[in-house]
Amino acid sequence: MKEFSRRDFMKVTATIGGIVVLPSFAAGRKQSKPNIVLIMADDLGYEALSCYGSADYQTPNLDRLAANGMRFTQCYSQPLCTPSRVQIMTGRYNHRNYVRFGYLNPKEITFGNLLKDAGYATCIAGKWQLSGDASTIKGFGFDEHCVWNMIDYKGKNLKPSVVPFPKGHLKRYAGPVMFVNGKWQEGSEDEYGPQVAVDFICSFIERNKTQPFFCYYPMILTHSPFVPTPDSQQAPGEKARGKGKKRRGGRGEGNFADMVAYMDKIVGQIVEQLDESGLLDNTLVLFTSDNGTHRGITSKMKDGRRIRGGKGLMTDAGTHVPFVAYWKGVTPKGVVKDDLVDFSDFLPTVVDAAGGSLPKDRTIDGVSFLPQLKGQPGTPRQWVFCHYRMKDSKNRKEYIRDKRYKLYGTGTFCDVKNDTQGESPLKTLSPDAATAKKKLAAALRRLQEEQR
Repeated sequence: MKEFSRRDFMKVTATIGGIVVLPSFAAGRKQSKPNIVLIMADDLGYEALSCYGSADYQTPNLDRLAANGMRFTQCYSQPLCTPSRVQIMTGRYNHRNYVRFGYLNPKEITFGNLLKDAGYATCIAGKWQLSGDASTIKGFGFDEHCVWNMIDYKGKNLKPSVVPFPKGHLKRYAGPVMFVNGKWQEGSEDEYGPQVAVDFICSFIERNKTQPFFCYYPMILTHSPFVPTPDSQQAPGEKARGKGKKRRGGRGEGNFADMVAYMDKIVGQIVEQLDESGLLDNTLVLFTSDNGTHRGITSKMKDGRRIRGGKGLMTDAGTHVPFVAYWKGVTPKGVVKDDLVDFSDFLPTVVDAAGGSLPKDRTIDGVSFLPQLKGQPGTPRQWVFCHYRMKDSKNRKEYIRDKRYKLYGTGTFCDVKNDTQGESPLKTLSPDAATAKKKLAAALRRLQEEQR
């Protein structure tokens, strides 16, 4: 099968009206450094992608990326929005940098800073929700921005936003209000926030095609409220249908299935733009999600299982997320990897790909998985760590896990491979389980000591 056949892809996406992924025929200037596009969906567990076995949702663009690139089966985020965002952007665990919800300490160094230092043009589009203003975003290394949700915090020791908020500034879907390069942009009711963000990204790609660029796209989709998309039978401004009703595009609360389809569609638009700009041969595309699916959504899998979303929970349903990587001619085609991937790993990986340098004045917890993307063994993780607690909170939630076993900070020890839904404590341990628990407990103690 030809990679990204135009005719085949048109057939695949026709049923959802999607934008196709095209072959890279356009002539673009070759660069020694790859362009990098990192896409992170909002509230989307692994079970919502058809390439991961979903029976309810169709994601042909991402399926095609996975079929022609790599799909990782063991990628883990944090359980909620801000913890995941500050971790993926800094490569550091939350006990080092998580101050409070909706805030990133301006003293942190992000992958935007590091790739800008490596000679990249940089942009961020989509969901910000980390406080500050245009200078804050620029201070984190992004030359351009088109973002939704500028949070104003005036609490103790937090830099307040100086952005004057227009009325309705939290509208994200129909009639979106976006913050674009330091200015508010209020859309009409027939405009759709996710489309505004992806149009900005496509413009940025075309305008910067003669130099290496890094584009970070923390998506607005598929976060609630579950409202119609422009491709839904209803208009985007209409109210969502009732919970649990079967609709065109699959099952789910209201319009969730249509939102998944549109999320996949705009991934296709980005890849199409890369092709039209002559850049698809030299661009690393990474796709993941910030946490599990909304708890009101239950999804059916092709093997008959039903998985209820676990956003906000430390369970598998709350932190197990999809991860697809595509880099034409570099990533092995159609490979499925079970190497553990921690959200802290994305920063060192993109810096590694860009030929940049990590900061020397702070701990970076992530490990680059660039060798695996190139088909090499690399140095796979032995465990991933999930930690959710503000520095001044006594309510610490944490776990450490390997490919099979999971140890919570409370001491609960589970065989998650064979119990992804219940995560019941193991009452008796096999020799393998006992060995795994001992190793995980030792690593967890070291991480806990760092927090004292």
